[in-house]
Amino acid sequence: MENIIKQPCVSIIVPIYNIEEYLKQCIESLVSQTYENLQIILVDDGSIDHSGELCDQFAEADKRIITIHKENGGLTSARKAGIETAVGEYVMVVDGDDWLDVNTVEQCVTVALVNHSDCVMFGYIREYGDNSIENPLFEKDFVYDCKESKEKIFRRLIGPIGTELNHPEKLDNFGTICMKLYKYETIRKGKFVSEREIGTNEDTVFNIYALRHCNSITYINKCFYHYRKTNQQSITMKYKPDLCNKWDKMYQEIYSCIKQEDTPELYCKAFYNRIACGMIGLGLNEVIAKDSLLSIRKRIAEILMKKIYRKAFWRLEITYCPVYWKFFFILCRFRCSLLLVFLLKVMNILRTWK
Repeated sequence: MENIIKQPCVSIIVPIYNIEEYLKQCIESLVSQTYENLQIILVDDGSIDHSGELCDQFAEADKRIITIHKENGGLTSARKAGIETAVGEYVMVVDGDDWLDVNTVEQCVTVALVNHSDCVMFGYIREYGDNSIENPLFEKDFVYDCKESKEKIFRRLIGPIGTELNHPEKLDNFGTICMKLYKYETIRKGKFVSEREIGTNEDTVFNIYALRHCNSITYINKCFYHYRKTNQQSITMKYKPDLCNKWDKMYQEIYSCIKQEDTPELYCKAFYNRIACGMIGLGLNEVIAKDSLLSIRKRIAEILMKKIYRKAFWRLEITYCPVYWKFFFILCRFRCSLLLVFLLKVMNILRTWK
């Protein structure tokens, strides 16, 4: 008991909406953590299945768990409600259809205390039912001081440059609010902008604000987080007809942050590279629409005609990209919308072969 009291409290926030099928695995992975001084906050975001009832049952069985029942407001709203309720010195966020290795919190807190880190990052595993694919965020462990955190994490959140363009499809791999242990003061600096306003990259905007003034950031090169890719109800699995307009608003949010920096021109290159690489996600979103080929081609052509995208494609240094991505961006640069649709269709088929 004495060792538990000395442990700093860690608040784990779990946003939940209609995921009763997956929720038990998530919560059991949290209550089974080798680190015991936890506050587990289950945020039921207006679920209409039995998710809310399951939350209450777990709360009755474990005094470390509290449940918040709220009207449906979206993922960002649920996370915000959880953070506002958190009392821990450190905070983690785990989506309710995902789960953690049982030693995750213990290892993250250990390195956070040793390195005096404002944020500890780690990798994840994509879970496709019978197939699991590890996704480390970087090649090796590191501890960055304030200057390195600004140059290598904050700037990278803005967008990739140089050799980082070797994998433009991994644009926002570490932008998520999950797969991180934050100091409470750090996560409170994040900017909440709803995914209903700026699309599924709300995490990146949040972290651009949360992590831009960190004194220390640590990365553990282990994949603790299990990211479920078989949940067909996930917002990442559905066609989003207004995604391009939402991402335009997201870019405005990012640019607004850049302008607050003393040397905003240093980040403009990364910013335009983000926009160019973002075409991968926009294109893949369009080709999963249940529309005619002509309609899909028309929408993609409209995106390619936007001034900000034309500027981004011509500024992009495609020499750093692999051959297949060079071909992709050349099609974008010269607005070859029909060929681009066919290429995206093939890409979509390949990414679903799991």
